Amino acid sequence: MSPQTEGTPVDTDRGAPSAAARGRLLRRSVVAGVLATGLVAAASGMQAAADETPTTRLTLTATVDGRNAPLSGEFQGFSVESADFAHGYLTKERMAERLRTLGPQGVIRLGGYSMDLVWPAFGAWSDVPAPPKAIGGTVDQSDLNNLKQLLDDTGWKVTLGAPLKTVIDPSKIKNPLRDPSPDVSLEQVVAEAKAAYETLGDDLLGVELGNEYDNVTTLTDAEMWETAKQYRAAIDQALPTAHLKVVAPSANTAKTNTRLDGFVTAALADESTNPQQVLSEVASHWYPWSHCGSSQMTIDQLMSPLTHTNTRSKLAGIMAAGDRLHGTIPMTVNESNSASCSGMPGASNSYATALWSLDYLLQAAQSGVSRLQFHTNTAAICGDFKPRDSADYPISFRYYGAFCAADQAALDANELSATPLYYGIWAFRQVPQGRFVDLDLADGDLDKVRAYAVMGLNGTLTVVLINVQDPGKAESTYDSVTLNLPSSYRRGQQVTLQSSAPAGFASLDAGRITLGGRTVTPAGTAVGTAQSTAVPVEHTSSTVTVAPGTAQIITFSH
Repeated sequence: MSPQTEGTPVDTDRGAPSAAARGRLLRRSVVAGVLATGLVAAASGMQAAADETPTTRLTLTATVDGRNAPLSGEFQGFSVESADFAHGYLTKERMAERLRTLGPQGVIRLGGYSMDLVWPAFGAWSDVPAPPKAIGGTVDQSDLNNLKQLLDDTGWKVTLGAPLKTVIDPSKIKNPLRDPSPDVSLEQVVAEAKAAYETLGDDLLGVELGNEYDNVTTLTDAEMWETAKQYRAAIDQALPTAHLKVVAPSANTAKTNTRLDGFVTAALADESTNPQQVLSEVASHWYPWSHCGSSQMTIDQLMSPLTHTNTRSKLAGIMAAGDRLHGTIPMTVNESNSASCSGMPGASNSYATALWSLDYLLQAAQSGVSRLQFHTNTAAICGDFKPRDSADYPISFRYYGAFCAADQAALDANELSATPLYYGIWAFRQVPQGRFVDLDLADGDLDKVRAYAVMGLNGTLTVVLINVQDPGKAESTYDSVTLNLPSSYRRGQQVTLQSSAPAGFASLDAGRITLGGRTVTPAGTAVGTAQSTAVPVEHTSSTVTVAPGTAQIITFSH
């Protein structure tokens, strides 16, 4: 809801492009989790140390199931306001290094609420001045050319957001006085889609129909489906050989998935058209918390088991809708983050989001969702939030952004510092392409640890253990996790995501975060000496200690 971020080198390349990811949810059963006092690590805080340090001991068993969801190379991406695109911020110079550091595959969604506030200047409208209501800016051929350079340089792809509000019956707009939109016709939308495809080719994955139609219109589910067909037919007439499809319904962030289910029901009830002929992906939005109006979010809430289980329920509902489509269309969460309405100050930009985003990405991928895209600003000074009634609001700072500039001079120099969210995404990218393996983590242990395992294409097993307890709190414990491995592995190497800031989860200093001893510079490149630690394996068992507020990414090899 955008209106309301011995030294083994770190590997970011997952390999070949993905197929649509589907699979089962993580099977969870209760295992023994005993709170105890024991030895913990002194060196790097990871091995045995003082007797008085509290430790939670758990045992997890990894079970291979070839039916689990695959983890693809294109799973992660960003959602960016159409206004950022219209203002020319998606250039190779500004964005390329930040995307390349995350790996050679990913998807940018151009959209958000400013989708209806931009002026597409293509075809017959290429020389028409933008009307005053186009506060999101003007998109023209120069923007597409810059975008093509960025995509060519990084290997990423894109979906293009298209205005909706002025195309449909005006009586269907909930509040015409809120965010009044420039009068963009369907013909004008098609002219932009045609120019985009002719410039970007197959790097353009689809055209999205508006942003959260259920928030801004009174369209029924059936009417939204008919609108999707209308857009698809118009685009197909202009580009008969492109087979360019649409992205919909991009429904609101409610946990219930009611509008998504209704849209899928309408599509399946239409005997004249198969949904896969119209849709390139079925998109949903999800923000587990809100900062809209008087709503607030705390760090404790963000890191809570409730957030994790609510997200599980949301993802399960999305995949249930996908099952009704027989898995023929990718199911995506194409706009998401910690709290809607630009995020919660002091929480959405805190160190906690590094661990939360790593957990969320793995949880979403394991559910079978094909892609998760975090909404972010692309050109903003850290903390420089613009009020809703500001003309700069469509491109203002968002507390949940993945990068921002320290000051105006840094912004002018295209120096965007990585935020904690970015570090969480970067950590996720260390997990190789492969297929998820079951770990029997009990819900009763979610307040202590989150755990995932992926069997790589080369037979390695990568386990991610996240201690979700705040290192700034005295009651937090180390997690000592004994892993029963599915087969015989000889050795393991672990890489740590951590912060050295004394404030723990509340720290806003992303400069204190490291991943395997490395950091990300304001130029977007990873620097530092890569560090990893050997993990002993005895027969088919290994015990790993995870300090509060850290994540361990352990790769076991034969």
